[in-house]
Amino acid sequence: METQTTPQTINVASLLYDFAHKRPCLNPRDYGGGREGWLSYRRESAEITRDLNDFRELFTFAFNLYGGKFPELVADYLAKSSGRLTLKGDKLEYITGQYFPTEYRPASSRCLVSLIWRYYQDQYETGGEIRKAIRKRLSRRVGRLYFN
Repeated sequence: METQTTPQTINVASLLYDFAHKRPCLNPRDYGGGREGWLSYRRESAEITRDLNDFRELFTFAFNLYGGKFPELVADYLAKSSGRLTLKGDKLEYITGQYFPTEYRPASSRCLVSLIWRYYQDQYETGGEIRKAIRKRLSRRVGRLYFN
C-alpha cells in the first residue's frame, strides 16, 4: 500500500529552513575579472549572508508567534502560494527570476513576512499600525526591508 505524502506528514518549516540555508553557489567568474570583479563578488556574497541572517531572525520571530502551529501554517501558505516559492508534494519548488544565489533567501523570508503580517492583522486596524508593531520587535534592517 502506497502512502501519500501530505503537508501534515512532513515538516515544511524544516524544508523552508534547509532551503534558505543552501549554499548560494556563487561563481566568481560571473563577476568579471580584475579587482572590480572581485569587489563585486565580495559585495554580493556579503549581501547574501545578510539575507541569511534576515531569514533566521524572521524564522525565529514567526516560530515564537505561532509555536506548534508554525509548520502547519508554513505548509498551508506554501501549498496555496502562487509565488516563486511553492510546495509541490514533499518538496519546495523555486522558480528563479534572474540569479538564484541572490534571490532565494529573500523569497524564503517573504513567506515568513506574510505569516507574521497575518498574525498581527487581527490585532490592529491599519497597515501603518501593523508595521509599527512588528518593527518594534525586529532589527532595523529587517523592519526596513520587509515592513516599510
